[in-house]
Amino acid sequence: MRTKLDAVSISAVLVTVGAFSATAPLTAFATGSALALALGRNALGLLTLGPVVALIRRREFRKVFRGERFLVRKEQRRGAFLGALAGTALATHFATFMSSTRMTSVAMATALVATQPVWQALISTLQGQRLPRATWTGLGISVAGAAVASGMDGRAGTVAVVGDALALAGAIALAGYTAISEQARPDVSTMAYSVLCSSVCTVELLILCLVTGTPLFAFNGGTWLALLGLLIFPQLLGLFSLNFVLGRAPATAVSILLLLEAPVAALIAWLWLGQLPAATAWPGLFMIMLGVTAVVVADARRADPATDTVTDMDTTGEVRGLVAFPQHPLLALNHIPGGDIHAFLWREAHRGRFRAVEATIRRLENEAVRVHGAKSTEATHWIEVRAVVARIAADHVLSARLWLTAARFHSSSARRDLPSTRTCLGHAYQEWCGVTDEDVIDELASALRAMCRQDPYYSTEMLAALDRHLLHKSVHSRQE
Repeated sequence: MRTKLDAVSISAVLVTVGAFSATAPLTAFATGSALALALGRNALGLLTLGPVVALIRRREFRKVFRGERFLVRKEQRRGAFLGALAGTALATHFATFMSSTRMTSVAMATALVATQPVWQALISTLQGQRLPRATWTGLGISVAGAAVASGMDGRAGTVAVVGDALALAGAIALAGYTAISEQARPDVSTMAYSVLCSSVCTVELLILCLVTGTPLFAFNGGTWLALLGLLIFPQLLGLFSLNFVLGRAPATAVSILLLLEAPVAALIAWLWLGQLPAATAWPGLFMIMLGVTAVVVADARRADPATDTVTDMDTTGEVRGLVAFPQHPLLALNHIPGGDIHAFLWREAHRGRFRAVEATIRRLENEAVRVHGAKSTEATHWIEVRAVVARIAADHVLSARLWLTAARFHSSSARRDLPSTRTCLGHAYQEWCGVTDEDVIDELASALRAMCRQDPYYSTEMLAALDRHLLHKSVHSRQE
């Protein structure tokens, strides 16, 4: 990824902004129901890209329901379940936001839905994350701006206020979609996840239209053209150009530039529809954009591991603490720089931020599986890192199972890395000794025995250690 915005990236961002900015004006222009337009937009997008994605990612779709990796099976299904929830949030976003464009001005609807990062920050606090002061400042400015702008809009009537409320609901739903996707995306590829969310979103919008009695295809020529525009611009061109630029440019810069969507949408609505919000509402709109910009910048600084320095290292570069991450021929931890992802994960795990650490590791593992294969050294490494994090979290059961998984991959691969297999089995045994649940003890003991028998060099010593520990557990249980 590039660290600066070059000419190509800036062009892609401008295309993205223009494509997304067309959503509200096109919806306001159409005469058909906003719910029907939302359904049509998603259904056409799904029919356009769904078959292609299903063909390209057919192996992944099978893995989601069958699973080919020990312990990953549940995570893949977890990603599918969360993807369904995210699709519900996306359906809510489309239903509320596109309906709001019929009740309030395009500028107000777009500006209010742009407050999504603000609600995303609030969701983070509910998840136990501490927000920096700059985030709270930006949040306060945005909320105050929304209050000012909506208050001025209220003079236009109750319908405008309801439209503002729907736009805010659309922003909250979009924040929910982002929060759920953050948890689900590490387990499912982008293409498969997009199809899953779009499918759920389309089905739920269809049900909503049927329940509310909304005519599905009662469109005139202009509305069909608007629907085609929604498909071409935000649904296809906007998402494609956004994915392209996110692979080249810093996410922070892209997020800030995407805030241009609100003024560009307002400009399109003014030139095309002759629509402008009340002059007294403009200060509030400016406050919304200013506050959202502050939240985006503060969140990027908080989330970027390269902005932190590693303090838990000695002069040789070795991480100090309860445990170090496993060594890896391609990603060794000796003399690592301050921005190394391993040091960041180690530090965040010791700070108790296990949810964010787990999501980051799963994302890296998913990418390694996609590029190098399910049982590759690169993918197995991230299982080892997860095992270390599980140990830091005092989850001996999960840590033991992850070490066993890594050992199985090292022993079954074409390279058959016996030293790494033995190391992972040793770690698995150590974690197994910390397990207290008797059923789990027996389950893991069987798995350890099966793995040890594959290695004559290791078999006698490890099996004896297992027997001694089991005997000790049995004697201790009888004494109690």
